[in-house]
Amino acid sequence: MQKSYLHNLTSLRGIAAILVATLHFHFFLGGILPAKNSAIVDKFYLMVDLFFILSGFIMCYVYEDKFKEEVLNRDYKRFLTARLARIYPLHLLSLTGELLIFVFLTFSGLFQTLHPTAKHLYRLETIPIQLTFLQTIGIYNFDTWNAPAWSLSAEWWAYVLFPFMFLLTTKLGYQKWFLAAGIAIAGWVTIEFVLAPMEPFMNKPPNPAHKTLDVNWHYGTLRGIVGFIGGMSLWQLFRLSKLKSWFGNGWALLIIALGCALSMHFKWYDSLTVVLIGLLILSSAYGSQSIDKFYSFGALVKLGKWSFSIYMWHMILIHLVKLYFHIEKGTPVWRPLQSDNYYKANIMLLTFLLITSLIGYLSYKFIEVPTRQWIRRKWS
Repeated sequence: MQKSYLHNLTSLRGIAAILVATLHFHFFLGGILPAKNSAIVDKFYLMVDLFFILSGFIMCYVYEDKFKEEVLNRDYKRFLTARLARIYPLHLLSLTGELLIFVFLTFSGLFQTLHPTAKHLYRLETIPIQLTFLQTIGIYNFDTWNAPAWSLSAEWWAYVLFPFMFLLTTKLGYQKWFLAAGIAIAGWVTIEFVLAPMEPFMNKPPNPAHKTLDVNWHYGTLRGIVGFIGGMSLWQLFRLSKLKSWFGNGWALLIIALGCALSMHFKWYDSLTVVLIGLLILSSAYGSQSIDKFYSFGALVKLGKWSFSIYMWHMILIHLVKLYFHIEKGTPVWRPLQSDNYYKANIMLLTFLLITSLIGYLSYKFIEVPTRQWIRRKWS
């Protein structure tokens, strides 16, 4: 039976998935805030780092008894099979969806009218890279196909390393949680201040002023692994339970959430924001009567269950909306739903999120769960 804090974290994942979908709606379909006020939305890419931290935390809970003494071949194989069953079917199907869009663009003659960055998304030679989760090691200088799938690549290689990293942390002892936390913070700082300025985009040279954690196609794998380590350090803190009196209450959750919002709005360093996000996860995991009541809200629980499907399909829905206007205008339209009336823009956002959530529900019920169960029965 799942412990209560896992239900809290499931709902938190649902919120994060909706925020990622909101970011991409804002960027690709229509701005939901004036440019001068949109910094917080522009920083919603950090929700992917929340996913990584959450995954590292939850993996420690799920596999604590399996890997705390040794990593047996049998257990390692079952672990990777379960992880592959979790992410690969939806990855494959969403890639197929993008392929169908590419076929339509090609045979309709619309492909040649696309901007070079859009054409890059549909490079056929990158399909083997997608299928083998190699899209985040610097082979290409931009995303391809279903762009959110880059994080699956990062997460997969973090899965591959996780049992060995977990074994190491348990051998060191949970009291040395600060070692893993220090490694994670050093990793985030290195990505933001050293690696991000070195990451090229398409044919443009690296930008030394580009300091961010939003690295995907060159250093995304490292970003995922560092996030996992951060989640593992949170798990060690959580097990010690020494901070529950500080963080396990509604006021602490509210103050930390406000700190995250301010950090994103005022464009503070991403490395600081992800530390605050980690504390948000810790507070959510500790829980309290008020925290548990908030996260048990029915819509949040459902969004948490559907979050992976929402995350994987929302960009394809965006591409379909853009394709509709592309056909209608005969030329690509950037932000086709852009409106100076921000009330109207947010109504369109709400409609988009409702449709995305419906697709997420259908995908979760008829694709995600059945295929996961079939793979586990077949190969575990």
